[in-house]
Amino acid sequence: MNTKILEEVGFTPKEIEVYLVILGLKTSSIFEIMSKANVSRQSIYEILQKLLNKGLISYITKDRKKQYYATDPERITDVIREQEILLKEKKASLQTLLPELLKRYRQNKEETKFEIFVGKEGMKTVNNNLLKVGKEVFILSNEGKIYDFLRYYMPSFIKKRAELNIPIKIVFGECVRKRKIKFHLLDIKYISDKYNSPISLAIYGDHVNILIFSEHNPLAIHIKSKEISDSFMNYFNIMWKMANE
Repeated sequence: MNTKILEEVGFTPKEIEVYLVILGLKTSSIFEIMSKANVSRQSIYEILQKLLNKGLISYITKDRKKQYYATDPERITDVIREQEILLKEKKASLQTLLPELLKRYRQNKEETKFEIFVGKEGMKTVNNNLLKVGKEVFILSNEGKIYDFLRYYMPSFIKKRAELNIPIKIVFGECVRKRKIKFHLLDIKYISDKYNSPISLAIYGDHVNILIFSEHNPLAIHIKSKEISDSFMNYFNIMWKMANE
């Protein structure tokens, strides 16, 4: 007998096995069912209760002992019908709740913003955004190229940052140590030059600036995303711990 359909409408294999045993007998005791269905004493009572709840079996008490018997198998179609009604009710309830769930989802859904700028002016734009946000800045700039790349812009940037009291932590490569860079609210550490990269990374609040220093095609990327910012911040913290003062 193919009983797969019973599993598909919510019966467990053991429930099916017990039900078929009871279905094949006029009446049966718990011990007969346990023996023929190979079900443990621990689980038989739970299985029988589930079949009773579904209305697929019933029992009579004889000599103070329960004798179980199967009800009309047509009852299975009623079980399926009841499941369909219950599903429709759940769908209706969900439809009333869904607008509120969507509202909360959209309110809390973070919008990730990517901007790409080409050229040195683009680098100035993303750096100016750093001043607008006004949060503490964490920078990985192993080669310190920005001071040469934007040599005429950086003095005014440094002055404005000092006026706004924006603190900065920077990890430079050891190759930058000889420059003896010192500015207001600036905390510097140095890391081995083996980690040097032509890319500068700045993390501030939910923002990330990535500067790619190329003489022919310099790029500046601005990302606004808490998730991405947090990820880069984890990387910065690792580098900061590895670096030396």
